[in-house]
Amino acid sequence: MDVKDRIRERIAKTVETANADPEGKKIAAKLPDGKLVVEAGEDLVIPILVRGGTLTLADDPSHPKAVCRFSDAGAAWAVLSGTLSPYAATVHRQLDQQGLSPMNETFEKLWTLVRKRDSDLREV
Repeated sequence: MDVKDRIRERIAKTVETANADPEGKKIAAKLPDGKLVVEAGEDLVIPILVRGGTLTLADDPSHPKAVCRFSDAGAAWAVLSGTLSPYAATVHRQLDQQGLSPMNETFEKLWTLVRKRDSDLREV
């Protein structure tokens, strides 16, 4: 599986966690309605529609309320897997979050929850 597939898988798992996991639902309930777009480089664009705390992978990335833009797929995977902090990625211009800050911040909490759960499973 290449890094772009891993990113797609992790974002899909984040959406699933937001919709099905009790802790994920509590976090997702704080998301405002609208579209959030995750981008990694020029050719990986993942739009996510938020309605009433429910997340859905969408087809159309137009008119987002927030954009989480990674410089490339390597930077995106480093942040999503926890080997690079969002803060360090921002400082080094590998992550640019634009638009509605609460939307980006809350989605970051969701992907962090997924990463932590994934790490916990590997340790068992």
